[in-house]
Amino acid sequence: MRTQSHHLLAVCATVMLALPALAACAPAPTPVPGHTAAATDAPVFASDEEALAAAKKAYAGYLHMSDQILMDGGSGPERIKGYASTRLAELEIESYGRTKAKGLRSTGGSLFSNMTIQSRGDATVQGRGVLTVYLCSDVSEVDFLDSRGQSVVSPSRPDRTPFEVSFDLASTDPVELLVASADVWQGAGIC
Repeated sequence: MRTQSHHLLAVCATVMLALPALAACAPAPTPVPGHTAAATDAPVFASDEEALAAAKKAYAGYLHMSDQILMDGGSGPERIKGYASTRLAELEIESYGRTKAKGLRSTGGSLFSNMTIQSRGDATVQGRGVLTVYLCSDVSEVDFLDSRGQSVVSPSRPDRTPFEVSFDLASTDPVELLVASADVWQGAGIC
């Protein structure tokens, strides 16, 4: 039932396969005035390995806090704010509220594996997405119990689910990330 927390945020995304073909026919975009990086600006991550390490650290912290809130029956949901973007934190807090209203609490902890980079940007602006990864979410050790201590997890719940997770930049010195979204990914090969 862990999928009912951040995994519920997975709403089928609309994939526009025709967009690349249409872009090839479109005129070159006109540059828009905005932030111009100074010559001294450096990319957020020096390498894919550094980006992946930052993503693993951020996602592990996010999962740990989310699990802790759910183990506490949804109490203290604002604790997720230090690990998630403002938008995602608001969605999670609503989800924790539903858990609390139903008198549920979780046991066990969520895990993840096979994290690979989908894309990384070199944005140096805090709050802007800088990294997207694929990962395999594992909730095989997570159970949800009602007020009588009875499991409410469906026997058909999948234990492992592929996700596409994006991160926003929280700070640059040191580099810290916040989880911005976690959506079920329909691709294969991650789990």
